[in-house]
Amino acid sequence: MDLTRDEREVLDGSRGEIPRKLLLTMVRFGEAMDAERLVPVEGPGHLVIPESKPGVGARTEFLESLVDAGVRAALPFTADPATILNETLSDLTDDQRKRLARAYPTEVRYREALTKLGLRDAGGLTCTPWFEEVANRPSYGQIVAWAESSAVVYANSVIGARTHRNPGIIDLISNVVGKTPLAGLLTDEGRRASWLVEVEAAGPINGQVLGYIVGREVGDGIPWVSGLADMLEGGEHPASGKFLRDFGTNASVGGGVGLFHVEGVTVEAKRYGRRLIRDDARRLTIDEGQIESVGASLRADRPVEELRPNKVLLGCPHLTYDQLCAWTDAVEGELARAGRDRLAVETVFVAAPDVVSRFRAEHPGFATLAVAGGHVGSFCLEAFMQDPILAPACVVTNSNKLRYYSRNVYMLDDEALLRVMVTGGTEGAAAASTTGPSGTSSGSHA
Repeated sequence: MDLTRDEREVLDGSRGEIPRKLLLTMVRFGEAMDAERLVPVEGPGHLVIPESKPGVGARTEFLESLVDAGVRAALPFTADPATILNETLSDLTDDQRKRLARAYPTEVRYREALTKLGLRDAGGLTCTPWFEEVANRPSYGQIVAWAESSAVVYANSVIGARTHRNPGIIDLISNVVGKTPLAGLLTDEGRRASWLVEVEAAGPINGQVLGYIVGREVGDGIPWVSGLADMLEGGEHPASGKFLRDFGTNASVGGGVGLFHVEGVTVEAKRYGRRLIRDDARRLTIDEGQIESVGASLRADRPVEELRPNKVLLGCPHLTYDQLCAWTDAVEGELARAGRDRLAVETVFVAAPDVVSRFRAEHPGFATLAVAGGHVGSFCLEAFMQDPILAPACVVTNSNKLRYYSRNVYMLDDEALLRVMVTGGTEGAAAASTTGPSGTSSGSHA
């Protein structure tokens, strides 16, 4: 790699052993990517591991050694959702809380060290850092060092920023060093499409299912997707951003997609057109039959009332403010229609802390939701479901990402999911549909 004089001096130990090791790690990371050089990180970072659970993230002692060496990120960063330690789920027992405390033995120290290294504040703990309330949205073309698959693919594809699909710990080191390798998705050539995906479907399409199919087929390739511009109205439709978020999240889940282009919709596709498609791009056609078939294979194979769910989880990735409001209004309406005061199944909505604060302050339904047995939190549903101390027996969700990474029942139909919350399930609740709590589905554009 072509290193600057300053970088060579740091590698010679001019600023101490810790800075030398950190920069050496970035150099080795860059060499593995065949990077020509390191370039400055231009915007705030986002980290994927915010917790102290042994064997998952960076050791607390490692973070504290960085603090003791006086290193710090140049710009405050955000990180994925915090643990459930400070949440108040109604069915969390004293024994579970004690076991959780043992599972995260250095959580307080870990958070203190992360804060000293540059964590913005507790409001920055979310998997959706680009939301308006969180205010960590990079600008077009800006080089950042992000991790968290759904955040990376959204930043690259919808915003047009440039970041690697960084591994955990590398994301922290990159932001502390302030450098990232110039390779792959940071380069013009590395952002060209290696797949031409033609979608042939007349009606509304479930973004989660389509993204999952694309990811499964292209792996870590870069898809150029055609056939969606009219449905998404060139990216100007109010629901297009949500569709793109669902698509990107699941393309990353199904494969390893870190960037996609949608013809006539995403920012670089609109700016450069089909010049972004490589000459040797492979072709893939996806029709309505394939989308329906894969969707059917993902959802529950038995009626939900037979499964007797004991929890509904919504918000993987974290919900927007508008989604929180729509679900709350829908719950109120369905409770009234059913003549009930409380939800039959405990329901948990999760969103960024600052989104929850806004919801609590501005939406009158917050108190009603709490009285009805609904819970609004900011933890990570994926981590919750993967924790043997916490995972409930039967969970229903409308997130294919959560389905993929844990054991639960996936439902495409938000209206049926609403009935599960209120009544515990009704006949046909496992059937697919494109309607949702306010006439829009979490997975479709209309």
